[in-house]
Amino acid sequence: MNETQTAGTVRLRNGRELLVSNFSFAGLAVILILFEILTGGRLLGQRNIMNIFNNFFSIGMCALMYSFVMALGELDLSVGAIVGFSSAMAAFVSQVSIYLILPVAVITGLILGLGNGVFTAYLGVESFIGTLAMSFVLRGLTTYFLNGAMGIPIEMRIFDENWIKITALILMAVLAWFIYNRNKFGRYCRAVGASHAAAEQSGIDVRKTRLFAFTLVGLACGFVGFFTLVRACTASSSTGDAFEFDVLLAVLFGGMPLSGGWGVKFRAALIGALAMAALKSGMSLMGIDGLTQQVVQGIILICVVVISFDRKNVGVIK
Repeated sequence: MNETQTAGTVRLRNGRELLVSNFSFAGLAVILILFEILTGGRLLGQRNIMNIFNNFFSIGMCALMYSFVMALGELDLSVGAIVGFSSAMAAFVSQVSIYLILPVAVITGLILGLGNGVFTAYLGVESFIGTLAMSFVLRGLTTYFLNGAMGIPIEMRIFDENWIKITALILMAVLAWFIYNRNKFGRYCRAVGASHAAAEQSGIDVRKTRLFAFTLVGLACGFVGFFTLVRACTASSSTGDAFEFDVLLAVLFGGMPLSGGWGVKFRAALIGALAMAALKSGMSLMGIDGLTQQVVQGIILICVVVISFDRKNVGVIK
């Protein structure tokens, strides 16, 4: 390869890295500007800001903890089903006492996340297959236990107050940021994602790291299940449908690489979640039906993967 070709290759690589590193900011700006124009200024209007926040709240809360799984180079396709099942179990125990709703939702999510971690870390099941199987099982169980839908007392909507959700999101963000950037566990996740073998040789307990990462995702899903339940005051077999793809698209849109490792930035969870919240709200304001919205999101997912996929590290993706 001559010097001209080498220089061209370097420029191409640098240009691609620049595009990937700034894609999330550019994408967010494009979405906000485009839908602000298409909706006639309604997207960022006072009435719609809280709609954007409600979408951002659920996606962002889960995406914060999903960062650890992404850093490992793993995937969790069961988050929507965990949200739905946690909501269902909370609604079920509300018939006994409303004071059990929050703890049952959170503990259910925690246990299911722990189960995903056991499958992946200790039983050797690839995360893509294991969490997808978990999703199928939970969807079936949710339908079985609810037998359609189940409501909770309307007074539980007091927990749907904006200040409560804002406080919960801030606390979750601070906790996730501290673990990811100031605790050795966050470094362990990125080290395992960068090189499984090197991480083991460095003395990192890879299995415990994976177990804890999936458990954190389950914990976040339990909280999302609780807030989803108190917002609608009803749990149904469709609760959490396609939520896993909202979260996955958010973290990918935010710039997290599928291959994991040191390239996973914590800020990507929040930027991507905000972009997805604005996208969903903008499409709803335009009157775009749910099926068409899924088509749009699918196209965006393909484009994001093509742009951000690191083929050099394809071997580490589970």
